[in-house]
Amino acid sequence: MIDRDKAWKFAHEWLDAWNKHDVNLIMKHYDDNIEFCSPVVQKVLGDPKGVVTGINNLREYFTKQLKKFDTLHFQLLDVFASPQSIVLYYKINRGLLAAEVMILNEDMKAVKVYANYDKNDVG
Repeated sequence: MIDRDKAWKFAHEWLDAWNKHDVNLIMKHYDDNIEFCSPVVQKVLGDPKGVVTGINNLREYFTKQLKKFDTLHFQLLDVFASPQSIVLYYKINRGLLAAEVMILNEDMKAVKVYANYDKNDVG
């Protein structure tokens, strides 16, 4: 079960990994069978469903995006928790607000992620 303390701990570790641009640290937050859905995936990969599946595919996708946006920085605004999921609400230095809904397993690794943004022009 995920409580607010666990959710905040996860969020700070996840955010720190992203702000360091450390793909190995980032990937520690995702299950091998991850399903990651985002309008950025839709735009960048041309997939109408906007989904990346599997840890290796997600690693490749994140690596490409980090190279493209080498000054990417996130600022955590809030964290929401439920027994099986968290929502990370954050600001991206490119002028976007984002909320990621993460379904987590018992190891606190994301098995499904739904990234949501406040603008249509992402990626």
